[in-house]
Amino acid sequence: MSRSYATGQITVIVGPMYSGKTTELLTYVEIYKLGNKPYSIFKPVIDNRYGEKEIRSHSGMCEKAIPLDHSRKALEYLKDEKAVFFDEVQFFDEELSNVAKELRKLGKDIICAGLDMSFKENPFMTTVKLMGLADKVIKKKAVCHECGEYKGIISYKLSGNESEIDVGGMEKYVAVCMDCYEELKKKQR
Repeated sequence: MSRSYATGQITVIVGPMYSGKTTELLTYVEIYKLGNKPYSIFKPVIDNRYGEKEIRSHSGMCEKAIPLDHSRKALEYLKDEKAVFFDEVQFFDEELSNVAKELRKLGKDIICAGLDMSFKENPFMTTVKLMGLADKVIKKKAVCHECGEYKGIISYKLSGNESEIDVGGMEKYVAVCMDCYEELKKKQR
């Protein structure tokens, strides 16, 4: 039985801060760019660390991106894209998983990057739902800020409030391994 369309694929890149998630996402962007395949990049409007209309890796790579206050609005911007990119998915609403399913059925590849869990070890549900739908999940690690080992799997919050939705960079968060995370939590008490 032949099909009149090909489904797209969902790739989800997860890990703690400073693990190279956005760098990996931008590497995928480069592949579509080199192949002259149309694409769009979206980011949550809440993430304005590097300006309102771009995403940037900690290593300095950057691309223009469309800021959204709701994931469903991405559909208003799309035309003939082969790929659709979403950065910092943990800040998007959970509807993003339904948007990704719709886009996949339309034959578009969806590449997402974001934190899989908060500094309190709680999973971000938007990310979890995307991981459940994914054809491919890439779990990144970071160098632990405390011990220097390449075992960092969680972001540790150095300062600020206790909110799990709190945009920040190196002034607020570091990546640590679980052993160092437990030690830092003990010192905090």
